Amino acid sequence: MAWLGAAVLFLMLCALLNLLLPNPPPSRWRRRMQRVTARAHGRFRRRPVPLPDPFDTLRLQTRLGTLSTKIRRVESTPHVYAKAHRLMALEAAYDDLLDEACRLAGVPDPDAKQPEEKRWQEEQELASRGWSW
Repeated sequence: MAWLGAAVLFLMLCALLNLLLPNPPPSRWRRRMQRVTARAHGRFRRRPVPLPDPFDTLRLQTRLGTLSTKIRRVESTPHVYAKAHRLMALEAAYDDLLDEACRLAGVPDPDAKQPEEKRWQEEQELASRGWSW
């Protein structure tokens, strides 16, 4: 039992000396190992996925609403110069915004072959996730 008391006393003295004496700078080998382990840690560490900005989502919803009203206005007006070209351009922009909205909302890419089917599926998925425009 005396040896246990001596071991505890020795460890306490070592801890006390470690606190009182100044620490020498680390050796070159230790500094190099710290750099290597820090580099490896940075490589294999999982980086947190940033959450989407709610204002980006709001801007996207506003832009989707604006484009949908423009598409409805061009479709409802009987005499519009270059109506087909305007509709194609507006629908392409609308499809691009829908793709971006699906990416933000985490919607998987639909398997539709026709653009109208794909657009409908994307709109339904976004609406089921609470998007409105």
